[in-house]
Amino acid sequence: MIINFKKLINLPVFTESGQKLGKVCDLELATESHQIKKYLVGGNFLNATQYLISPGQVKSISADKIIVDDACLKQEEKILYGAIHSSHPGLF
Repeated sequence: MIINFKKLINLPVFTESGQKLGKVCDLELATESHQIKKYLVGGNFLNATQYLISPGQVKSISADKIIVDDACLKQEEKILYGAIHSSHPGLF
């Protein structure tokens, strides 16, 4: 399956156990290899938690949603809105 950037942005992201993490807000791209390095997944203005998901944590991508490993909730890549600017200046 091929999915374009417009469809990827705002695609809902769920863990394998069904917990919604949010939607794809942005991504980090390696310019030399043309590969996605991280997906930035965030909630809404009421839920400021955001996650940086690596491609290795993605279990499946469909036209309707992305399913990621349950371990995404336990890893250090869980970030709070605002902290992302200092640790990942290439995003936004």
